Amino acid sequence: MQTVELIRAEVGAKKVSCTTTLQAHCGLGLAAAKKATDALLEKKCPRVSLQSAESARSLIVSLAGLGVVARFAEGPNYNPQERLTSALATVQALLEPETLRTCESLSTHGEWELALSHCLAHLSMRTNATTASAVKSLGQLAIEFGIVGSGQK
Repeated sequence: MQTVELIRAEVGAKKVSCTTTLQAHCGLGLAAAKKATDALLEKKCPRVSLQSAESARSLIVSLAGLGVVARFAEGPNYNPQERLTSALATVQALLEPETLRTCESLSTHGEWELALSHCLAHLSMRTNATTASAVKSLGQLAIEFGIVGSGQK
């Protein structure tokens, strides 16, 4: 089970499509999906549960296309700082020491999204098979953090 929290609706977010997407991805009935959408619009950060991390990532990407920002919810089964620390450990040899220190410092201060974005920006400046694989792997973590770019899957 993976919990996703809906963070905010951007200007122009598609309310009806959000409700429909929550129904399709989470198996919610219309009333429950509408309640979650309404709570989002009231800036209450509702949470929904999905069967797997992969289905949760799929929901986050789908919602991003509708103007809704969502991310994996912190909880006993998900610690973003631990996830980022583990990810940084796997790519540390690919990063300049100063970049790694900056990422670790940001992470220590709870700025996981900034740390991951900084790491991805520096890795994407290098183009080889090793960094491409690392960027793809970190891209999955970016989705978990709610950092979703156009065309990301």
